[in-house]
Amino acid sequence: MNLRRLQHSFSLTMLLTLMAAILAACGGTTNTPSASTAVTQATTAAVTSGSAATTPPAATTETMAAMTTTAAQAATTAAAMTETGTSATAMTATDTSTAMVATATTAANADTGVLTGNILRIAPGTFPDNLDPQAESFSTEIPWSQLAYEGLTRLDKNLKTIPGAAEKWEFNKDATAMTFTLRSGLKYSDGSPLTASDFAHAVYRTADPRNPGDYASSLNMIKGTTELQGSAVPTDTAKIPALRKAVGVKVIDDTHIGFQFTQPTPYFPVIASTWVLFPTKVDWGDAKGDNWWQTAANQIGNGPFMFSKIDTQAEIMEFKPNPNYWGDKPKFDGISARVIKDLSVGLQAYKNGEVDIFAPDANDIADIKADPDLSKQFNESSGACTIDIEFNLTKKPFDNKQVREAFAYAFDRDGYIHDALKDSYVKTLGWIPPGFPGHDPSEKRYDLDVAKAKQTLAAAGYPGGKGFPEVKYSYSSGNPANQARVEYLIQMWQKNLGVTLTPDPVEGKTLTALRKKAATHPQMNSGGWCSDYPDPQDWLSVFWNSSQNFAVVVGYKNPALDKLTNAGDAEPDATKRMQEYLDAQKILIGDVPALMMGNDIHQYLVRPNVKGYQNSAQDSEFPGSTTSLLGVTVEKQP
Repeated sequence: MNLRRLQHSFSLTMLLTLMAAILAACGGTTNTPSASTAVTQATTAAVTSGSAATTPPAATTETMAAMTTTAAQAATTAAAMTETGTSATAMTATDTSTAMVATATTAANADTGVLTGNILRIAPGTFPDNLDPQAESFSTEIPWSQLAYEGLTRLDKNLKTIPGAAEKWEFNKDATAMTFTLRSGLKYSDGSPLTASDFAHAVYRTADPRNPGDYASSLNMIKGTTELQGSAVPTDTAKIPALRKAVGVKVIDDTHIGFQFTQPTPYFPVIASTWVLFPTKVDWGDAKGDNWWQTAANQIGNGPFMFSKIDTQAEIMEFKPNPNYWGDKPKFDGISARVIKDLSVGLQAYKNGEVDIFAPDANDIADIKADPDLSKQFNESSGACTIDIEFNLTKKPFDNKQVREAFAYAFDRDGYIHDALKDSYVKTLGWIPPGFPGHDPSEKRYDLDVAKAKQTLAAAGYPGGKGFPEVKYSYSSGNPANQARVEYLIQMWQKNLGVTLTPDPVEGKTLTALRKKAATHPQMNSGGWCSDYPDPQDWLSVFWNSSQNFAVVVGYKNPALDKLTNAGDAEPDATKRMQEYLDAQKILIGDVPALMMGNDIHQYLVRPNVKGYQNSAQDSEFPGSTTSLLGVTVEKQP
């Protein structure tokens, strides 16, 4: 998902955008088998259901390799790991009291009742910019909608696709079409019926050209969606109803919905778990307006919880159990999410017993681990993000692969992660993180080798750095820590290669804009990607295929990678499909379009009275955001 999920500080979806201006969109490793063994194990769970799904013909295994690594956006330490993140905003005494007082001023939004009983208290660092599921893009937005809505499928703690609102699904013989069977008697939180037509509406609404979100393209495999997206607003608005009817979605009856694809799409069941298919009861241009989501009463969902309060001024969200949810009911009485922007204030609030779940600043982790009490409450797991350093391959000197290789061999990842990123990441030489299908544990190329780095740079025409042109390393000036990180990198390459780079501080929004266009993309900058859904298609086809803007803006294009990713996207056989993605990833790493650096780590403090939560690598904002909080209990404080 675009950095969609660098959790704690960013999001599900856009790492590029996110890292450039964190607003809030994926660690510790586990021992994994060899790449060849991983191929047979890491099949896509998307082609099966938890009950009676039919897999595409040649699929050989049911589940993808499941590893509970984690950490959401490693999603949580995102700000510390991305040099484009914004700095935390210090709170005044008034801000602090507002954030902590349970009776904070309410906005014009109507509450649906006061929370009482056993309440789970979470302190996110950023308030969502949007809580409209079809328009969400970031990890600071999506987890909250996941509480109140549910797709046709969902993910378990091992990132396997399991039934959600649909109890089963089946493909046709070549995976170019499929049908979902919904559970009978589904209801929205207001008690009204939930039927197949509501999920069809989610498709239409996501692909609608009036949708300001970034994820309409995630449904491009459905026939007719690209035509709908491509219609102009407002000149073609009158054509939208007809274009919607042409979309390859068929409501067979209240409990059956069919999809027609432009090519075999064996991974669609995992797409069906994402926020773009949450069944909202609004539409573009209706009387509620685009800010409908700011009023709790408008948030009529089908998840295990329901919004009971949204206060955009005090930056508070509250949730109650949804009495009409089809499955198990929550074991506690509600959730209170109150934004605390200053992480030092948040940590103190946690110590004071005012917060149950908190993602601390990376600079505080060492002290937390040394504390006899806090260390027992500290939870650490691998996440769903990979951070890297991007090159602009269209400009000298990085249009020369040997120069990129020299920088790769001269990159002391261990030192940088420890000294500059405070061990909030785990070193990686690959692209897809551990715990995700397509991860290649055998990838060891381009590790630190200073002698080879100097030799390679000399072969590129710059012996000892002589004659090396000016290179600017661009970074967001909004985060004071970024300057120190960039200076560390510059000194490292000066020492190991003899080259001199120039630090280039740029205002955050300006840097984001520069990175969106090939003509203005910086020579070097920090970047990365966080998983939107656990499938290699999201990591390789969505990001590095030359048809994608992410690859275009940095000037990366390899026909061999395009061929393999296109084949993998359409391959029904799970084992063959995974091998195609693994082969594509080997090409990617060998081309060195970026310096792969680290995988994020989810780091949370969780009070002892909170039990039963389950981490997943896809989480962000709080543990269990992806899989469910239904197993959680919250005991009253003494």
